[in-house]
Amino acid sequence: MAERDHCVLFLAALGTTLESLVAPVSRALAPHGFRRVAVAGRGTVPLSLQKSFDEVYEITPFRREGVRTVARAGRDLTRIVRSERPRLLHLNTPYGIALGRVVARATRTPHLAVVHGTLFGSQDRAGRLFSTVESAMSRLTPAYVAANRDDQETYRRLAPRAQVRLAPCGGAGIDPLRLRPNGRVRLPRQGRPPRALVLARLTPDKNIGLAVEAWRLARRCVPDLELRIVGSTADGEPAWHPPEEPGITRAGWTAEPGAEFEAADVVLSTSLREGFGLAVAESLMMGTPVVAVDNRGIRAVADGAMEGIVLVPPRAAAVSAALLAQLRARTVRLRPETLNNWRQDHVAAFYTELILDLVRAEKP
Repeated sequence: MAERDHCVLFLAALGTTLESLVAPVSRALAPHGFRRVAVAGRGTVPLSLQKSFDEVYEITPFRREGVRTVARAGRDLTRIVRSERPRLLHLNTPYGIALGRVVARATRTPHLAVVHGTLFGSQDRAGRLFSTVESAMSRLTPAYVAANRDDQETYRRLAPRAQVRLAPCGGAGIDPLRLRPNGRVRLPRQGRPPRALVLARLTPDKNIGLAVEAWRLARRCVPDLELRIVGSTADGEPAWHPPEEPGITRAGWTAEPGAEFEAADVVLSTSLREGFGLAVAESLMMGTPVVAVDNRGIRAVADGAMEGIVLVPPRAAAVSAALLAQLRARTVRLRPETLNNWRQDHVAAFYTELILDLVRAEKP
């Protein structure tokens, strides 16, 4: 059995979330002597996750599931917590926070909720349910990390006694080597049609259909404008299927998005909700202009740029007009401090310091 003083348990509904957002934190925590345990829904864990954690558990899938299934996942998680005896539960994503918060209270385990994104402001059934649950339960969590200032202010209001910190770069961070693995320098693109790029999960939540409508309108002015859609479906989510028509190309999810950003003239982000638009931030770091639907997470990205990103309402005509303007402008300027603040190692250091502070503050 692991010693409780030397274990942190990281929970998310999807193992892919742990891989993309949490693994860098786990690796940064390793030199401090903690046993690092990952827990996610069964069938969502990539094999590569083992490289970043000392132990990986899969429990009953609980994302978008019914009450009985979530209860089974809660029992699975409780058994793991009682076996591993972690010093801290590091809870990620809305579903992970909801489940982990209950288990943390039941097992009297300290916990930190990392709010990568919320459904606040959404008027659909899931959004209303999320707002109701969080309004009632948020006071049970003593410490939060928010990905944007709007979510930070919301949790400060809902949980006035909690510590609510704001994470740099949405709590994820960008690895420059992943964007330019060979140190490539951006080269002028000549002799080919202009290209708009969408890089996102292929799910209705990302509202990619709006980008398609805007591209069709823009083609009236720029007939050879291409639309490239890069992404894949995700476990436990409904799928969105790109239309098949001239001018649209598609590709599955890529481990090297830098090449896609380099080949694009403008990146489109039409999701109605983002905790922090990481792909948008990566695009700006690569020097590719952005048109994005205005939301909490996109505003957080825009704060880091002086030029190069245009925020618009979720209407095809507005997106199309901004797309045409960005094709002409082609200029990106980030604030001087942004490059450092968005770096993955800077974000991992923020979390490491916070975790160490929370562990030290716990009463024996």
